Amino acid sequence: MADNDSAKTDGASKPSKGAEFVTPPNYLKMKVGGGGIDKEAIKEAEIAVQVLGHKMYAKWADDDLGRMRASFEELKATDLDSPDSVKKMLRICWDMKGLGGTFGYPLVTTITHYLSNYLEHCLNTEGAKVSTAVVSPHIDALYVVLSQKISGDGGAIGRELVSGLEKVVLKTGARIGG
Repeated sequence: MADNDSAKTDGASKPSKGAEFVTPPNYLKMKVGGGGIDKEAIKEAEIAVQVLGHKMYAKWADDDLGRMRASFEELKATDLDSPDSVKKMLRICWDMKGLGGTFGYPLVTTITHYLSNYLEHCLNTEGAKVSTAVVSPHIDALYVVLSQKISGDGGAIGRELVSGLEKVVLKTGARIGG
């Protein structure tokens, strides 16, 4: 009966056709106010993150490279076919890959990208086994980039380095893109 009552009219108003939209109050906006975002404060924060991050990244990357070397030694002790050791190295690659470009080291990102693609290929391809001839040059290249603090693309030397690593990985049947 209540449903019928809502459809009745009192003569002065017409029955409602369709839905009625109610916009609830925005309590968060009321608390914050209508000032918006301070773009200058955001710029200052971004600069602070870049400066501090760039300084800290070198330390983080050195630590990651040390862990990668230790992980590679563990892998070599298993005749280069321990999936758990490969996965451990792969996680380190992903960590370095993700932060390299963020803090001005795109060469680190590229090198670890190639290495991670190769390690994934070894994990996912029947009969594929990790090769020291592929992994060692990547670790050596990372050492050079980090010890020499080569930021940016590294110029001609960086391009040559990347090209050489790309060829090494492609010879294994692993992909480079993606």
